[in-house]
Amino acid sequence: MKYLPTLVFFCFTFLSIAQSQEKKLLDGVKVPQLQQEPYSSWYVSNFDSYHPNPTIVDDLKKQKLSNYSVKIYFGSWCGDSKRELPRLMRLLKEIKFPEKNITLIGVDDSTEVYKQSPKRLEAGLNIYRVPTFIIYEGKNEVSRIVEYPVETLERDLLKIVSGQPYQPNYAAYQQIHQWKKERLLIDENISARGLAMKIKGNVSSESELNACGYVMMASGELKEAITVFRINANLYPQSANCYDSLGEAYAKAGLTDKAIQAYEVAQHLDPTNTGIQERLKKLKEGS
Repeated sequence: MKYLPTLVFFCFTFLSIAQSQEKKLLDGVKVPQLQQEPYSSWYVSNFDSYHPNPTIVDDLKKQKLSNYSVKIYFGSWCGDSKRELPRLMRLLKEIKFPEKNITLIGVDDSTEVYKQSPKRLEAGLNIYRVPTFIIYEGKNEVSRIVEYPVETLERDLLKIVSGQPYQPNYAAYQQIHQWKKERLLIDENISARGLAMKIKGNVSSESELNACGYVMMASGELKEAITVFRINANLYPQSANCYDSLGEAYAKAGLTDKAIQAYEVAQHLDPTNTGIQERLKKLKEGS
């Protein structure tokens, strides 16, 4: 019997932890959901602690904000979203942005539905990072703020709605989008090395195109994903992770020989990575 209090405490603690774990917010989301636990622990605190520059706020109020709308793609599981979403909502409240013109859409982080919402509300919009805030004038996208502001949220938004030059973060994504439109990424004869040389000035880390490739792969754009992973491997030839991702895409496309080749390079670059070893072994045993 002396163990009973300990057991009760353990069960209570386990139950509390389980109940406090956040369920992902997906598809259309309303602000009152964010203001309730467990989401309020990050939403309310970041909303309350953000104080937009009053001078920029005044300048934003002079714009015809009723002509604009904002679609906010975020992950309730994502640290950047937990920081930037409440801040943006605070800014929009300060400038009296029409609430009816704000749409909140939660996306998933699971491998098979990476950066997707169950109703595919992000489809065709090239959401490679979250949060992504897309600003529309009427039905036309004017620009977007990707993951974090270039300067500050209020300065970025002012540039966008006032027509000033503005370049969002991750400029490489704009180039990738253009190549998708031109069908370059699915051209069997495309030079991944050549595209890598064209885009390298806009890529700051291997994670940029890696995330892009996984979004494409989850969306069923396997040929495009493979080309993006090939470009990334050319940009970062010493990265085992780049070749690991390429091998995964080849394997998913049923290109076993190419997948094995990619995994062998990854294994050479990172001999101690047991995950790569297991994937390579499985492919070789099945071939």
